Amino acid sequence: MKIQNLVLAIMAFACLNSATQAAFIEDTKGQIYLKNFYFDRDYSDQTTDLSNWSQAVSLFVNSGYTDTPIQMGLDLSARYAYRLSPAKDIVDNVMPYDEYDHKQAQDQLKLGGAIKLKYSNTELKIGEFTPKLPIVHTDVAMQLPTTFLGGMIESTDIKNTKITAGRLTKVSGRNAEDYSKFQLSNGTTKAKTDALNFIGADYDYKDQQFRYFFADLENIYNQHFLSYEYRHAFNENLRLKSNFYLFDTYDSGDSLEGNIDSLALATIHMLTYGNHTFGAGYKHMSGDTKFPLLANWVPQLYLANWSVGTYMQQDEHSWQIRYDYDFKETPFNGLKSTLRYYYGDNIKTATGNDGIEKELDFILNYEFSQSKLKGFSLSWLIADYKNSTSKDYLENRLSATYTLTF
Repeated sequence: MKIQNLVLAIMAFACLNSATQAAFIEDTKGQIYLKNFYFDRDYSDQTTDLSNWSQAVSLFVNSGYTDTPIQMGLDLSARYAYRLSPAKDIVDNVMPYDEYDHKQAQDQLKLGGAIKLKYSNTELKIGEFTPKLPIVHTDVAMQLPTTFLGGMIESTDIKNTKITAGRLTKVSGRNAEDYSKFQLSNGTTKAKTDALNFIGADYDYKDQQFRYFFADLENIYNQHFLSYEYRHAFNENLRLKSNFYLFDTYDSGDSLEGNIDSLALATIHMLTYGNHTFGAGYKHMSGDTKFPLLANWVPQLYLANWSVGTYMQQDEHSWQIRYDYDFKETPFNGLKSTLRYYYGDNIKTATGNDGIEKELDFILNYEFSQSKLKGFSLSWLIADYKNSTSKDYLENRLSATYTLTF
């Protein structure tokens, strides 16, 4: 959203009478988010190592709603990151890179906002989004997140049901400031399209959830997503959560990226006993093409086996096992750890279905609970990734974050 549009929106609210503005102002909430982030990827060939150290500060202001028949509100955001490490003038996946001057940016700025309109339990937003939906998801894995422009409506007027629909027209990657049209990161023609349209429904019933979404990347693909989640508590200490996912994606309209034919079936099961959680998952890729990925660092977390590696190549079969431990009610309360292993094979290559990728991850997260350090957390991910068709690498991601709400 352009700055002048935000100014006009703010001026429009200023014209409302004081009685109408009361809830709009009194219910306004703000948040400051600080993130110090270090990223390092060491490739096995020792010639293309990536690294970046940066500090970011983000400000979010979310207004209340006016006391009018159709309630109105305004959300504003400002995100700024500054590179602390020397410039390597390469694409490091974190900060912007100028392809013409072959220079890496010193800093990064993202300004955004959204106008929101609400009636009963239905809300329409127009402006900037960081969606977390099965068919489009923001990426927060590095420094600043992937953001989108468009409109989206959500309604919970039907009991146990949430209806979501929207049209997104632009995307700004995690390593970008500007917005661009949608295209595929693994497309053959890099064709651009005007919008991603979608509609979906979530239905929750007791310990179960059903979800269906349909997405139309105009003149490139149609996508159906269907999922089922089952939650069961055997007793106070033993709980099970099982998820089943299906993605069916095929070319549509003018087929600007040619033939797209991908079917993904995935499942993951998490069994928690006290402080321990054991997990196992499996994903089966089929169809004539690999899974189509939206460009500008748009992840597809609902593909289940998704980490540093994506495990979404043509014909790939992959599985994961994991173990999580929560140090709650111990002297290290606030600390959580994850150990997980991924393995994928049967990847289609020029010589047959002989491609393999695998990965071992270790994650530590610590949230301080002491009153003076409330809102401060630390995180460390180390991933050892190997791929028979590309370069192996060892990756570290470390972050220190602080959140202040006012």
